[in-house]
Amino acid sequence: MNGQNWKTIWSGRSANPDMIQSGDPEKIFLELARSDGYDVVQGQISYESFLERHNEIKNKLSARLADGQTIQSVFEVGCGSGANLFLMEQDGIACGGIDYSSGLIESAKRVLRSEDLHCMEAAKLPVEKRYDASVSIGVFCYFADEQYASEVLERMYQKARYAVGVVDIMDAGKRESYLEHRRAIIPNYEERYQGLHRMFYTREFFQQFAESHGMDIEITPSGLRGYWNDPFIFNCYLYKRQREESRAL
Repeated sequence: MNGQNWKTIWSGRSANPDMIQSGDPEKIFLELARSDGYDVVQGQISYESFLERHNEIKNKLSARLADGQTIQSVFEVGCGSGANLFLMEQDGIACGGIDYSSGLIESAKRVLRSEDLHCMEAAKLPVEKRYDASVSIGVFCYFADEQYASEVLERMYQKARYAVGVVDIMDAGKRESYLEHRRAIIPNYEERYQGLHRMFYTREFFQQFAESHGMDIEITPSGLRGYWNDPFIFNCYLYKRQREESRAL
C-alpha cells in the first residue's frame, strides 16, 4: 500500500460480476460487502450480523417519525458498490447514492434499481433532490479533516427531510488502542499504511453540529457482531425537529 492514497485504493476495487448476478440475495450482498472493504482483515462477519445492523440503522433513522411511520427513501454518501442500499431496496425503500470510486459505482449500478447513483466526491453531494434520510457508513474516517467532514455533514443535513445517520465513526478516545490492535495483527503496519490517513472524531464534533442546527442527537455503539473494528467505532443519528409534510421524491 505504500505510496498510494485511499482514493487510488478504492478506485481499484469492484465487485465480481458473476457473483453479483447469481440471483442469490445473500451471495450478492456478501460480495458487495467484500468489495466495500470487509475483506481487508480476515475474520467472518455473518450475513445475519449485517442484517442486524441494517435493521438497526433503518429503525434508528425512523425513530422520530410519528405514528409508527418508517422512512421511505434513503440516500447514502460513500455508497461503494451498494451493499447497504441493496438491503434497503430489498425492504422496498427508494435509494440513491454517490461514491468517488467509479469501479464501485459501476458495481452498484449492476445490482440496484435506483437511477440516482453517481461517481463524485462527498462534498459535492447535490441537495436539490431530497430523501427522507441521508446516511454514511464507514466513510467519515477517510475524510481529510473536520472542515471537510463538516461540509459533507451540512450537505447531508440539507439532503434529508427527517434524519441523518453517520455509522462506523472512528472514536478519537480509542485511537491509541486502535493503532495498537492494528500493529498487532498486520505485519509491518506502519510501512504498509504509510500516508493512508484515518480521521478520528470526538462525540462533541457531532453534538456541536446538532446544537447549531437545532437537531436532536443519539449516539450509539457500533454493534456489528464479528467486526474486528467494532470496539473502536460509534454511530451517530441526527434528527430534524420540524418535520415536513411532503414525502414525495
